[in-house]
Amino acid sequence: MKAVRVLSMLLVALTLLSGCDFFRSILGKPTSKDIERMRIEAQAQAKKQRQLDSINKAKAEADAMAAAQQEIIKNLDKRYYVILGSFKVDGNAEKMYAMLEKNGYTPKTIRFKNGFDLVAVASFDDYRKALTELDNLRAYEYCPDDVWVYDVRQALHEE
Repeated sequence: MKAVRVLSMLLVALTLLSGCDFFRSILGKPTSKDIERMRIEAQAQAKKQRQLDSINKAKAEADAMAAAQQEIIKNLDKRYYVILGSFKVDGNAEKMYAMLEKNGYTPKTIRFKNGFDLVAVASFDDYRKALTELDNLRAYEYCPDDVWVYDVRQALHEE
């Protein structure tokens, strides 16, 4: 009986002194060093994925801006254009353009002679229809307070 007691005490002492890693390695399970290494590898992989995602997002935004730049129209086919924004700083018109596309519109960019780029959300030959669209747009959160209608007969745009 005393031998069993000594043996059990010895087993408890070995467990306390050697920790779980000894038994985990015997059972073929990962030890604390293995777990720490896997955690570091997972963090490195997550960081690499975040960097790739950031690069892909920047590339997509650049592609959208390039596409918007190509959409600057000079030959206007309608008389009235509902303008959501007028921008002098490069890139701002492209951001508005991309946001409108995301919301289901087919925007157009019109370059004015003074260097401003206008972003039109809709075009009409009937002034009343243009005003109706302007009023409808005001219900949306992304619509600025200074939305307006441009008449091409003013001839402020580049041709």
